[in-house]
Parts: sequence; C-alpha cells; structure tokens
Amino acid sequence: MNKLLRVTQLETFRRYRDDVIGSSEQQVVDSILGLFLGNDKTNIGSAFHWIVENNSADVATFDKILFDKFGAKLSDEQKHLALSHAKNLGVFTPEIRLNKTFKTDFGTFTLSGQMDALQGNTIRDNKVTFSPVDMQKYADSYQWRLYLSIFELDRFLYDVFEVVDYKEEMGRDITSCKIIQHEPFECLRYENMETDIENLLYSFCRWVDYRDLWGKIKDVE
Repeated sequence: MNKLLRVTQLETFRRYRDDVIGSSEQQVVDSILGLFLGNDKTNIGSAFHWIVENNSADVATFDKILFDKFGAKLSDEQKHLALSHAKNLGVFTPEIRLNKTFKTDFGTFTLSGQMDALQGNTIRDNKVTFSPVDMQKYADSYQWRLYLSIFELDRFLYDVFEVVDYKEEMGRDITSCKIIQHEPFECLRYENMETDIENLLYSFCRWVDYRDLWGKIKDVE
C-alpha cells in the first residue's frame, strides 16, 4: 500500500487530534474526500497570495484577474501591500511542490507539500488571517514541521497579514478593511521533530483504521 497524503490533510487531522477550537472530525473526513472547495476567506487569502507570486504582472489587470479567479476585491492599498512584500522578499522561487515517502506499520505514505516561496534556504508561507493574531497557533502547527521535513531544510517563516474589521456579510470584498502586516514568525527544525512527525502519522493511521477510511485515501499513481 502506498497512499498519497497532503500536508493540509495531516494538519487538519492534527488540529482535530489536539482539540483546536474550530476543528472537527468532519473537517478531516471532508479533507480526505476532497469536499472542501474553499470559502470567502480562503479565496481572499488566495487572491493576496496570487499578487505576491505574480508581482511582475501588469497591475492594471489585477482587479479583473482577482475577481475572475477568486471572486475577490482588494483595495489599491491592499494590493500595493502585497506587491511591497514581494519586492522586499527579493529573489524567491514560488510554488514548489515536493514529495517525501514515509514507511509505517500500516503501509507506505507519500506526503506531498507545496510551499508558497523558497527564499534562499528558507521556506516562507503567506497567511491571511481575519482575527487577532495568535502566534502560538503557528508554533503549534505541523505545517512548518512537515515542510521542513519534506524539503530537508531547517528554517521556516510565516508572513502573517491580518485583515481588520472583516464581517461575514462582506463576502470577498475587503476594500473597506485595513490589512496589518506582522513581523515574520520564525520556526526552526529541532532535535525530535522527525519523531514528532512519525507520531502524528501513526495517530492518523490509527484514526483512519478505526473509521475504516483506507479506501477513501488516494493511492499513489
């Protein structure tokens, strides 16, 4: 058996395992079944990330592209914030995907992860959040641990952008909001990191076995 897992799926399980507020077992099942297709907030985040990644594109076309691709509307100030962030990053390579194989008592897993940007030997990840920033949740996350393991690197930075005064009725139009850019949050490889990852994967396997969901996880083609 060689099953394909994405970093987002394993982190969704980790949040459920650790009883993180707002997480649920159903979210884990939905991630495995591919039922989560995004929402207003994730689409806004994707729009912001698109600007960072495509910072050399024609700014005059941004509004149409952001709406056509993500249904999102950002103010000129917000767009320039994303462009300024990309400029400050200097030379970076966006959207790199890599796989790593893990062998367990339950079989073999290929863990797939796609980083936002590689800047030198540092992984950087853009986070657009709609609530006051709690850096502890980023420290607790296994996203950065899994990426450092997959890409065999030692340093990960979260670039956090906080959308202030967002209300659900705004949908994907945040032109009336202010975005605050926080200081990058650094996460570093540590001595027992790989063991922690193996323990998380084992917990996931036991849960899948208990819920009889093996047939729902994609095989490696």
